Amino acid sequence: MLPKATLGLLFLLLIWGNMVAGLGAGLACPDWPLCYGKFFPQMRWDIFMEHTHRVIGAVFSILFFIYAYKTYKRYSGNYKLIPVITVILLIIQIVLGGIVVLKKLPVDLTTYHFANAMVIFCLVLYVVYFDGEKRNPKLKFNGASGIFFGLSFLVLIQLVLGAYVRHSKAGLACPDFPTCLGFIIPPDLSGIVLTHFSHRVMAYIISLIFIVLFIISKLTTTFKDARKNIDLVLLCVITQIVLGMWVVYSRLTFYVTALHLSLALIILSITLLTWFKYIDKRYI
Repeated sequence: MLPKATLGLLFLLLIWGNMVAGLGAGLACPDWPLCYGKFFPQMRWDIFMEHTHRVIGAVFSILFFIYAYKTYKRYSGNYKLIPVITVILLIIQIVLGGIVVLKKLPVDLTTYHFANAMVIFCLVLYVVYFDGEKRNPKLKFNGASGIFFGLSFLVLIQLVLGAYVRHSKAGLACPDFPTCLGFIIPPDLSGIVLTHFSHRVMAYIISLIFIVLFIISKLTTTFKDARKNIDLVLLCVITQIVLGMWVVYSRLTFYVTALHLSLALIILSITLLTWFKYIDKRYI
């Protein structure tokens, strides 16, 4: 119950943070760690969104500190470093959250804040899967496991790049799709246009890789145990591209961007879980 609740709260926290940014409510509480000097300030819509984000973050942190302590005791050898590193990153994340607010949401810092959150998400998923009871922690980066680790890393980079697009106000730098400013490759690749276009190119690369994996899994016995995951993640990737179009044509409507991030996290989770199962020898 504790691991599922912890992971679920983290997922909710990330989506809620995306909605806070989409609604422009990131500075609704201009101070930190309190909000207008109070634990529970007088509410209006933007304050409710930002304050609730902080509350979810606090509850998640408490639950994860408890779970990290339990996994630390179960793990042995160097694997004990994994929950320790995750706790350290979470403490950094909490401090960064305060600095982001006090510094009025600087682009680079908000992007780093999101990137750190994504690393925490990956590590939390790891310690939830490898709980030290049913499954002992393992690491392996070759063969099929290496392919899915590499794919997970690419999806992670794409998520961070998407955050940079968002925070650098590049979300509508290419207001059309599939073209960008009327071109397949815009002639002036610089500034926010380059930022936005890079995010699209990375999406195409990731999609192509999953299509190739899908074809290989159907024509050969390679990845035979991971076929369902490959099918599912390819379907998610195709849906994600459609959602990306909707993000652009909806002019960055907050609930559309939240759906876009939700599906991206699902893609990352499936890819990571496939890697976990290969290194745990549940897939061969």
